[in-house]
Formats: sequence, C-alpha cells, structure tokens
Amino acid sequence: MTLPNTTAQSEHRQFLRLSELDASGCLELPIPSGWCALDDRGLIRVTGDDAESFLQGQLTQDMALVKKGQSLLAAHCNPKGRILSLFRCYFWQNQFFLDHPAALEAPALKRLTMYKLRAKVSLECASSLVSRTALWGNAMRVALQERGWVVSDEPGATTELADGLLACLSQDRWVLLSSTSYAEALRAQLTIPTPKNDQGWQLMSIRAGEPEVLPLTIDTWIPQMLNLDQLQGVSFKKGCYTGQEIVARAHFLGRVKRRMRLFAYEGDRDPEPGQIVHFNIDNTNVAPHNQPAPAELQSTELDQESGNSAQVVRAVETQAGQGWLLAVTSLHSNFESSSNENK
Repeated sequence: MTLPNTTAQSEHRQFLRLSELDASGCLELPIPSGWCALDDRGLIRVTGDDAESFLQGQLTQDMALVKKGQSLLAAHCNPKGRILSLFRCYFWQNQFFLDHPAALEAPALKRLTMYKLRAKVSLECASSLVSRTALWGNAMRVALQERGWVVSDEPGATTELADGLLACLSQDRWVLLSSTSYAEALRAQLTIPTPKNDQGWQLMSIRAGEPEVLPLTIDTWIPQMLNLDQLQGVSFKKGCYTGQEIVARAHFLGRVKRRMRLFAYEGDRDPEPGQIVHFNIDNTNVAPHNQPAPAELQSTELDQESGNSAQVVRAVETQAGQGWLLAVTSLHSNFESSSNENK
C-alpha cells in the first residue's frame, strides 16, 4: 500500500472531529449556481481501430457504454486490483477521452502505453487541446438551455452538438468538453457570479460521493472501497481487465470490509488525501452519535482490520477548520456501531 509521508504529521499532531450526523447537512447545503474551468486537469485521448477493445482490456468500465454516449467513471488497476488511476470517461468526435487529476497525467499515460503492444491505438495527452468547463445549479441549466443545449439530470447522460459534448455527472452538475474558442466565448457570456476557486464544484462532487485518486493514494484501494461498484464505475459483465480477478472475487464473495463514507470535519488544519484518521474511541466508552469523539491523524500504516481507522480520499474546506470529506473506513468500525445504536 502506498502511504503519504507522515513526517509533518508527527511534528504537528492534528486533531479532527468527525461526524456523519453533521455530514447530512452537506446534502441540504444550498450551493449557489456557478462555473469554473477544469482546463488544468489531465486528459488522455485514445484513438485508433482498437481503441475500444484496448481500453476494455485495461479499465473496470464497459467502454461500449461510453461509446454509446455515457460519461462514466473507470479505474485502471494493478494486477492486485488496487487503483492506479481513476478516470472520468467521455466519447466525443469518435474519440475516447480520459479525464483525471493533472498530477497523474504522465504516469497514467505511461502505464497505459505499456499495455499497448501491437494494438492499433494511439494515446496522447490532450489537456491543451480540449477545454473542460464545470457548471452547476439551476441558473447554469438555464444558461445552457438558452444556448441550445439539451440539459439532462440523469447521471452519465451526454448531449453532443457541433460545439462540444455536455455530460451530466450528477443532479445539477455538468461538464462541457469543447474547443478552447467555444469555451472562452461561453465563459465570457456567463454573467452569473462564481467563486474564483472551484469550491462550489468540489462541494457538489463530494456530496455526490465522487472519489478521486491522487499521487499519494495510488495503489491504495480496490474499486469497491471507493464505492465504484455503486457509482457505475465497475462492470461485472464485461471480459477480463487488469486486476479483474481480485475485483470480481471481492464482489461475488462479499469480501469488501471497507467503504468510503461522507463526514463533516472540524480541525486545526485541513485533512489531506491519504492521511490516516484514527477514531479515539473504544468498545467500553463510545461517544454518542451526536457527540462525535475526537480523531487524530496517525503516522502508522492503516490497519485494514481496525475498527477505529479511516483514510481521507478528498476534502473541501467551507470555512476555517471546517468542511466535508470522503474517507474510507471499516464497515465494522466502532464509530459505525455507535452511529447505529443512536439512530
């Protein structure tokens, strides 16, 4: 398992208070309509006669569904079933596009290319060729409709026009792939105030339960730990792919012991992806669900069987020292037990 460098954590003990009860407020939190550019994210373009079959043999997703017009998540795993890259897949202008964090663009491209062999497929970085614009909220829906777009709320649904491809990721949340010129023109016309950063987009993504894999968390989780089987990110009906045996075995034998969950947090520093959170509770002194016990970041490796540990997937700050995060924790954690007992 690849774990983050924890030297800084040991020098400064970070305490967090985690609450699933408070996290429910994230679902009701009003997030003003807005937009932000995603051009700084990585993007891999896959073309060629064997593009579909090549990706079919590497990713957890059924690429035939993507080719038919769905935007879906897909993981590239190692032979042990652990995720090396997590992509949002698009099919536009008869080409596959794999969107992912920019920091993983070069290594992801290198790993995929290693499996190319004699396949008639071309892979290249396309982040500078295709603009991506994130839009969310009803005001953005209206703005898109006024420009001729059919706007869907069905997760995965896409609409293609001459100007680009519009994909619904979840309710009231879309990504537009387009040329740079179209993106610039559209953004110039969007008069709705929007934050200078992507906080609104990150909030929408986290409350939709959408994970990310970053440099510090590669080779850490199997797809089920990030709920990809529940997010239509894994196909159990397609043929073999790298890591398929492990992923399928976990699914059909029910051997998934950890899952990603949504938490509200409070702390003196913001949590970072890959950090370990230890719930400071035990079976004899369990905090009530509405009074969550404090948690501290540990510098030790996450014990996969531990009922008191979690690992941060992604987080967003809403105000100083407070926000929401997605973290992987045991299905049989003491924190879970206390939650069930107090519902």
